[in-house]
Amino acid sequence: MKDNKTLLYIFLISIQFLFNFQIINSFGIKDVDPHLLIYFLQENKKTNTEMLSEENFMKAIMYKNIYSKFRLGVPSQNLDFYFEMNNNLSSISEEYYFKNRSMTYKLIDSRYWNVSHENNNFEINDTKGYLSQDIFELSQKKKIDNFTFLLKPKNKEERIKNLNTIGLNYNTKNDTLSLLSKLKENKYIHQKVFSYLFGDDAFSENSLYDGQMLFGVFPHDISPDFDEDELYYYTLNNKDDENWHIKFDSVRYKEDDLKDKIVELDMNLNVIIGPEKFRKKLLNTFFRDFIENKKCKENYFIGEKDGQKYIFYTFDQDVFFKEVPILYFYSKDLNDTFKLSFSNLFERFQNRFYFKVIFKKKPDNKWVFGQIFFNAYKFVFDLEEGKIGYYKSYSANNHPFIVLICVAVFGLIFLLGYLRGLSIKKRGEELYGNKQPQIPIRKEYTDSPSTNNKEKDKINQKKEENKNEKITKEDNKVDNQKLKKE
Repeated sequence: MKDNKTLLYIFLISIQFLFNFQIINSFGIKDVDPHLLIYFLQENKKTNTEMLSEENFMKAIMYKNIYSKFRLGVPSQNLDFYFEMNNNLSSISEEYYFKNRSMTYKLIDSRYWNVSHENNNFEINDTKGYLSQDIFELSQKKKIDNFTFLLKPKNKEERIKNLNTIGLNYNTKNDTLSLLSKLKENKYIHQKVFSYLFGDDAFSENSLYDGQMLFGVFPHDISPDFDEDELYYYTLNNKDDENWHIKFDSVRYKEDDLKDKIVELDMNLNVIIGPEKFRKKLLNTFFRDFIENKKCKENYFIGEKDGQKYIFYTFDQDVFFKEVPILYFYSKDLNDTFKLSFSNLFERFQNRFYFKVIFKKKPDNKWVFGQIFFNAYKFVFDLEEGKIGYYKSYSANNHPFIVLICVAVFGLIFLLGYLRGLSIKKRGEELYGNKQPQIPIRKEYTDSPSTNNKEKDKINQKKEENKNEKITKEDNKVDNQKLKKE
């Protein structure tokens, strides 16, 4: 018996050590550096229930903006803030925020500021807005007292949205308007890094939200779904004036090498913006027969964010594609070839197919990738180093430790049951030897047979009397009926 107890003790100690060491390190149950996990929503434009023109439909699906709600000022005003990857500043529109209602609002500079989104440099101008401060509330316990932002006047151009934004770009020269810099200054985050978490990559499920923003640490610091050993980096060349982008080593369409290799990243974009040279190649190859047969047509719409004109293409619903081309983007630094199949680049609406690669009317020589790309590949953005991290593989797929835990748990259950059985058997042998143990009899079966028979006779006698009484009543009833008839 002592041997069994010793074996059980050793097994439990092994399991305890396994949980303390492996789970803490592999499953993220550990003290990590300060970080924030912020839930976000995506704009949901219900286009399927509306009768939209082709232009308005493309305008509606171009962006699926990501936003979160935060409080600003005292008394607080609850505002929607939209995350912008390629904008360094935080800005608020007077259409949504009322400065006169806030007792804590401060005007930092009475001059109007114009901010160039291409290089995030500041210039004095009389068109954009003025530098301001107020209390920014992340939660009841986390606040930024000196949150600096650009307060924008109401937009006179109705076709362009004037949203409250949080910029997530980097700028080594001026961090005044960067939320991540303020978060690090207040020690709410460890470093200026961020990542988007969708679907299965989310750290916790909540049906009220569409995903999460992780600020301050890398995803692999929290979850084993992201393998640090398979994390590759692309470093931007100029940290002062470039948006988040990747310059690929080669881009191929079918057998052709394309010259435009720079891809800008925009998490809000729900389509792909292609370069002009690629559009011309499509017109001469994939689109040509459909255009000649009048199964494909070209159209235009105005973007709601930048006011620029975009070209897009739609197809009849009865078109038949003989081939499904694939775009290949290879990066030596990221150690992978990224694939985009045309099968994922069409959306059907009101009996037409819409090609979700659009082009600027004013020719451009770069690509812009959005959620189609981010849903397929996982990235993290480092503002400290000006680097884009890419997780090539995920350790959660067929994670060996999960299998080990399952085996250990079932093994423990089996071992405990086996040891309990041995203990009962041994105890029985010590008490009874080779004799069969006496089995106790339930109390209700211990009454003497004579007592039971007497009670049974009484019950049967009473049943018989009741039966005879019932028969007598029936006979009397029949006799009475006969007499009445006579």
